[in-house]
Amino acid sequence: MDNEVMECPFCGWKAQAGEYEMMLHIETLHSEGPSPFVVEEDSAYKSGGPGNDHDPQYVECPSEGCGELLLLEELDYHLELHAEESGDHLRRPSVPHSERDTQPATGPSATTRSHPEAEKSRRSEHAPEPVSRQAKAISVWKRLLRMPGSSSADRHQPRKHRHDETHTTVAEFTRGKRLGKTHLGKYAHEERMPDWLVTLLRKEGQVVTHVVEIIPVIARLLEQSPSTEYAYICHPCVWHVSKLKREGGFCGYRNIQMVCSYILMLKVRGYEHLGTNIPSIFQIQEYIETAWDRGIHANGRLETGGIRGTRKYIGTPEVRSCRCDAKAIKHDNPAESEADLMQYVETYFQGGVQEPSQRIRRTQLGPIYFQHAGHSLTIIGFEKLKNGDRNLLVFDPSFRDSSDILSLSTWPDFVHPKPDLALKPYRRGSRYLRMYHQFELLTLVAMDSPRGDLSLPES
Repeated sequence: MDNEVMECPFCGWKAQAGEYEMMLHIETLHSEGPSPFVVEEDSAYKSGGPGNDHDPQYVECPSEGCGELLLLEELDYHLELHAEESGDHLRRPSVPHSERDTQPATGPSATTRSHPEAEKSRRSEHAPEPVSRQAKAISVWKRLLRMPGSSSADRHQPRKHRHDETHTTVAEFTRGKRLGKTHLGKYAHEERMPDWLVTLLRKEGQVVTHVVEIIPVIARLLEQSPSTEYAYICHPCVWHVSKLKREGGFCGYRNIQMVCSYILMLKVRGYEHLGTNIPSIFQIQEYIETAWDRGIHANGRLETGGIRGTRKYIGTPEVRSCRCDAKAIKHDNPAESEADLMQYVETYFQGGVQEPSQRIRRTQLGPIYFQHAGHSLTIIGFEKLKNGDRNLLVFDPSFRDSSDILSLSTWPDFVHPKPDLALKPYRRGSRYLRMYHQFELLTLVAMDSPRGDLSLPES
């Protein structure tokens, strides 16, 4: 049954990942009462926090070991990317190249980030199913959702190990006071993370692709893509660092580690402060705490209560304690924010191009730390499509490289039958970005000044 395409009896949305995805969809969007998957904001923040009239709803990713917090309308797209970690998408029929929704489609990708009313309007153009059939289907799904072993409590027992809230960017709120779960996550007030997580992080560290270089594979796929007009790529030494299963909301730390891989491999000035390996989560926490001790963005300690040994989220204010230049983009219209973001990223990479006449323009530049409400990623490049659309090329710490991508690294002259499908996990275009109106980006500054003269303690 898991491989069947199921149709929601309430709205017609199709689930291609099977029964579990459909049950999640129904309990999230069509629940008779409060959905168990929708994260509630702090009551204090609800009553007096900024942006209260338009606070988005977030849900936890149900994929085993992920627990990433997502905008409700982002869930389908996120689940698609999880499905592609296995490489199965490379064996499916081809899909449109552009990240933009240029034409109607079926399945989760068609409804990703669509407002329920918009979806309702779109579906009204088609003939409705007979009422009796729909009522029967609704009855079946209601019984299914109440079957033993299928309740939200039973299916989500590991949820206690997942994080509940979202990252929040520096400009989203007024800094200078103690923050709560809305900004720091479910564990905003914990003094120490549990021993099992300490053991996991110390034993396994992180998932990295330092044995093989992924960026050259992406560059070759871009060369073979029929939809790519031109693209920029950062230095190929950058590692893709991914989260461990069950670790929770450490995306900010994982992106710092990706940036550090560039610093260490190229021995950027100040690299000696990082030691010989990319810093661990615990080392990064010590780095930030040390920066606060030295007066660098010191209000961060007041706002967080300290992050040493905890699972509190970090955002751009904390990352800026590590020597960086910051760029904030914010407009009421998400399209304007997206346009400014794309222009900024393209201009950044243009500054490192040696041969601008080439279609795939390789640079020696470092990656960009990129944050929006709810998540952070590492930008490794920029792409312009022949149809005029633009994509960020990213490493997302929530996802791992598929085995198919890893295998291509040992075959430098490979010819891929579906380069656009292979590139999909690394592209973030309008379909992804249009939900946000605020972005923050951090680029490297050489750590050769007193501000950057911070040594990392041993883990």
